[in-house]
Amino acid sequence: MLKVGDRVKFLNAVGGGKITGFVTPKVVNVEDEEGFEVPCLITELIKDERFGEIPERPMVKAKKKVKEELPKPKRESQPLFASSAGHPATAEPSFFLAFVPEVPTLPLSGEIKAWLVNDSIYTLLYHFSLLAEGTYQSVKSGRLAPYSRIPLKGFGHEDFSNFPDFGIQLLPYENSGTALMPALIKSIRINPVRFYKETSFAGNAYFEKRAMLVGIKEKDLSGELEKLRQHDFSAPEVLKESGDISRPEPKRKEPRELKEVDLHILELVESATGLSNKEMLDLQMERFRSEMETAISNGTRRIVFIHGVGQGTLKNELRRELESRYRKYDMQDASFREYGYGATMVILRKG
Repeated sequence: MLKVGDRVKFLNAVGGGKITGFVTPKVVNVEDEEGFEVPCLITELIKDERFGEIPERPMVKAKKKVKEELPKPKRESQPLFASSAGHPATAEPSFFLAFVPEVPTLPLSGEIKAWLVNDSIYTLLYHFSLLAEGTYQSVKSGRLAPYSRIPLKGFGHEDFSNFPDFGIQLLPYENSGTALMPALIKSIRINPVRFYKETSFAGNAYFEKRAMLVGIKEKDLSGELEKLRQHDFSAPEVLKESGDISRPEPKRKEPRELKEVDLHILELVESATGLSNKEMLDLQMERFRSEMETAISNGTRRIVFIHGVGQGTLKNELRRELESRYRKYDMQDASFREYGYGATMVILRKG
């Protein structure tokens, strides 16, 4: 069991350092030989046996002076985020589903919590649910004050292999107003790959930590209506008949620099219900082979397979096949900043 002060070595890198503190039960800060602190998963560290136990000096506790605590004056409730002090973060009333990682630099090392953010003058009646196997399961409902936020549910990396859709129902209202606001009903699907990327989380006006914000609003159809108005005059069929345009020349297909392939099972099938672990692995490997052959024939330079962390079964099977069937291509862990520990990059073409 590691503890603060232990000397450790990195399993997947050269060097080591001293543990200076715990970020979460699974992540610690390690001070390296150059004095920099870096967050590391405990599973990626091993105790350096070259350093024995150093006896600690007994600490003499100083006597604390007992101060009489004066009763704190009662105050009104404070705003829950910076933009609420009469200065909204957005020009129009806005509502967000926000995802805040416990450790922003290692999103999947701890819990990622979903929040509802109300950046408006309206009070919200809300209902939050999860859609799984065609059924909405209610998670939380209630009332949310103007310019405030509320936690909805936490997710761990084990949830992303079978990530649900989200159902959001909002009814904004004012205690005294001149008009009634329409209700908002949204079903939101988020690709779990986004949670593997540190760059998905950014600074914002609502949380001290970086967060991923997903807007909750009705689709603006004004642009689509404008396209319909112009259709009779700009449609290719009409212009071609009038002789105003000629047949476009086919564009030459350029090879892609980088292709991403998400191998999570719910990206391959609508539902994993009834599939055994072997059947799911077979589907994932079939997609892997198909994408490899397509990328090779198209001249793609690099391809990234997102397999997640989990138990490592898919990752091990994928790399085993790369080492046998595709051994002439180099492979490596994909960018940690972009994908965390859950992706493998294959270099198909150099230069």
